[in-house]
Amino acid sequence: MLGIIKERSKPEQRIFIGVIDPINPHIETPEEVKQQVLEAAEFISAERLGTTDDCGFSPFGDDTSRSRQIALEKITNRVRGTALAAKELGL
Repeated sequence: MLGIIKERSKPEQRIFIGVIDPINPHIETPEEVKQQVLEAAEFISAERLGTTDDCGFSPFGDDTSRSRQIALEKITNRVRGTALAAKELGL
């Protein structure tokens, strides 16, 4: 998938990759997020990369199987993992 994005995206476009799965109760660690960003940077220049959640956290609005706290931890770890990757990529 990243190869296709690399081929078809324009140099001025910023590419956001989904690094958090809001449906899965597993809380991604900052290290897991960092690894996903580093993998994406093999295909797309790091300056063009951004991170986001897969489809947002709207499932938490009517799904009580996961708490608001889990959502907040996932978001926090996305920010921390993205920062770790940026540091490793020299950004």
